[in-house]
Amino acid sequence: LDLGDLDAREAASGTDPKWQEIATKLDLAKEYEEMGDKNGARELLNEVMKDGDAAQKGQAEQLLAKLG
Repeated sequence: LDLGDLDAREAASGTDPKWQEIATKLDLAKEYEEMGDKNGARELLNEVMKDGDAAQKGQAEQLLAKLG
């Protein structure tokens, strides 16, 4: 049994808890931005930039640019 393959499959399928946590932070940041809480959104997006995968960091970067 190769656990490396299992980890890769979990990450790809979105069942990895860390991936889900970062995805939740991205969703919350979008909601904060819609409510006008730009500081709250920035804080969450900065966490995503630190801990997310490449795709998540790209999304966070786009949202941060939108916030100005």
